[in-house]
Amino acid sequence: METPIILALAITVLPLCAFLVQVFFGRFLPRQGDWLPTSAVAGSLAMSLYLLMTGVFGASDGMEPVQWTMRWISLGQDSPFTVDFEVFVDNMTVIMLCVVTLVSFLVHLFSTGYMHGEERYNRFFAYLALFTFSMLGLIITSSILFLFIFWELVGLCSYLLIGFYFQKDSAAAACKKAFLTNRVGDTGFFIGLMILWVTVGSFSFSDIFASLGDGVWTGKETLLTVCGLLIFSGAVSKSAQFPLHIWLPDAMEGPTPVSALIHAATMVAAGVYMICRMFPLLAGVDPATGEAAMLTGNYFDSDALFIIALVGGFTALFAATIAIPQNDIKKVLAYSTVSQLGYMVMAVGVGSMYAAMFHLFTHAMFKACLFLGSGSVIHAMHHEQDMRKMGGLRKKLPVTYLTFLASTLALAGFPLTSGMISKESILTQAYAYWQWHDGSFVRMLPFLFCLLAAGLTAFYMFRLVIGVFYGKPKDQHAYDHAHESPKTMTIPLMVLATIGVLGAGIAYPGGPGTHWFENRAKPEVLVGKMMTSESIVPDAKTREAWSGTDQWHQLHHEPAETAKPAVSEFFELYHHAHWPTFFLATGIGLFGIAFAFYVFYFRREKTWVKKGGVLEWYQGVLLNMYYVDNFFAAIPIAFMHWLGKACAVIDRVIVDGLVNASSVVVRIFSWCIGKFDYHAVDGTVRGTGEAAFMFGQKVRRLQSGRIQDYVGLTVYGLAVVFLILAAWSSWS
Repeated sequence: METPIILALAITVLPLCAFLVQVFFGRFLPRQGDWLPTSAVAGSLAMSLYLLMTGVFGASDGMEPVQWTMRWISLGQDSPFTVDFEVFVDNMTVIMLCVVTLVSFLVHLFSTGYMHGEERYNRFFAYLALFTFSMLGLIITSSILFLFIFWELVGLCSYLLIGFYFQKDSAAAACKKAFLTNRVGDTGFFIGLMILWVTVGSFSFSDIFASLGDGVWTGKETLLTVCGLLIFSGAVSKSAQFPLHIWLPDAMEGPTPVSALIHAATMVAAGVYMICRMFPLLAGVDPATGEAAMLTGNYFDSDALFIIALVGGFTALFAATIAIPQNDIKKVLAYSTVSQLGYMVMAVGVGSMYAAMFHLFTHAMFKACLFLGSGSVIHAMHHEQDMRKMGGLRKKLPVTYLTFLASTLALAGFPLTSGMISKESILTQAYAYWQWHDGSFVRMLPFLFCLLAAGLTAFYMFRLVIGVFYGKPKDQHAYDHAHESPKTMTIPLMVLATIGVLGAGIAYPGGPGTHWFENRAKPEVLVGKMMTSESIVPDAKTREAWSGTDQWHQLHHEPAETAKPAVSEFFELYHHAHWPTFFLATGIGLFGIAFAFYVFYFRREKTWVKKGGVLEWYQGVLLNMYYVDNFFAAIPIAFMHWLGKACAVIDRVIVDGLVNASSVVVRIFSWCIGKFDYHAVDGTVRGTGEAAFMFGQKVRRLQSGRIQDYVGLTVYGLAVVFLILAAWSSWS
């Protein structure tokens, strides 16, 4: 077993061991055992960083993928049903391991201060450890069946943590809503998984991807598209895409550290990671050969990917508009998460899982910082979450304010921040995708949706910053008692803010450091179809020697002669789209920031939403989240309730009626059988006994015990016999 595999297994198992000890013995340990899961996740983080430095950064184009397989289930030597437990470690695996363990460790550390004194304190840390284990297991496996198993375990952990305050009706309802909404998408995911098994005969990623170039799907292109969309439906629910986004804002009922973990690095990131891993299936292209299973032969024309791009782009804009009027600080961040997840999903749909993973990485850092920062504010305001009761807190919470502001700038795509780089990479891909389709209006929609969402993101996030940290205090008593959080809470904020702002490199196109993720941490898929170093210079030593040189720059910025014509044309469009999208994204982000300051700072005394006006009506629509929840309550849920009642009536009237009628028939039949048995069968038996008894009564008189009676009977008997014989002789 190779070292990366051993480390990946150790990284995953450590939090599981901590969970098992904590859940059974945590309350008996010092500090109720909070140090145990925290230390375990810290150990996993250390090993993840070791893999990052020696593997991903150890060569010019990252680490060589390694895989380990162990037979898990076999129904016999000749049985076709065998399931293997597979571990796969490549650049994308290591990056995700680092993201999850880093955010999880900082959330654990933050929670030691934020959750201090809470009831069930030890159980909270046990749930956090199990959540971390579930996500790590999902990352390292290369079997879609095991991915689904860990996927469901992540859903269970979210149920436990969202409903941690289960004594509150709102928290109990929120965890049930999250769990049931995810079951809708997961049902489609499971059906898609079964289609893969029936068609391919394996759950292994390598076998599934190889089938795309082996002719397995020939004549089944529609089935391949349907299968891809069914698997994507799991990501729609897990990553809160429209219309299954409704659970994520309600997940704010859980403790704030849970919100940071769910929204940054675990549950919602699982959906994006899954579709990036399954990108060859969604694109219909064998990653090893570049051979296409689709009729078009080019993944830029994949119907499944285009639908994914539309869903992601629409979600990004849809959620951004809802975030604008929200007054709960955590709900603003929740809808921001939904919007940013739409960016990532859209990136996959337009053909760039690299950009999706890049934005997942940057977003995880600054969004975790924002959620933990909101927790610091809520902690200082004595668990008040309404922004209308805050204000002027930058003087009371200087560390929280600076880290929150830095992360907000990154989220808004401010120049020289990592958020700008990852957003620009997504918008550039979407812009090139639109141009590659000859400027089709429909193909422009994903780009247009996300461009508008970028401006709205900057606007509503600075509305939040201004409302919380600027102006005069709305609640003077709470303001007077507010104070900065302890170091266990502020240190994670500083770490996350630093990585969130600078983790992507220096943010201008072509600047130093901007391509570290693309060059070293790209997913190892679509070799030969996408512009990768391996497709042009297959010799690893040559690639390493070229690292950082002009040849390397040329390798990634000029189309290769060996590239396929369609990909080469797209690459040209992508290369020339960098500057237009850079200026567009930066400009609309700066405009959103400036407009937010104009409305909420310089003209904050003006009443923008007039009573009875159009804005008031639209504000009501946004506060009610476009009535999507009402729609689900009025139609699908009401229909399910009606169906349940109809089934109850059918069960009571028809099913129970048939059962009751059959019981009546059986009772009548059994009564008749009973009578027949009593009078006929038992009567015959009784009659035989009674006849024998009567005969015995008569015969027993002959047994008097007197010898003279026996002699007399003998004489009489002999006389009778004599007379009979005499009569018989005379008659003869």
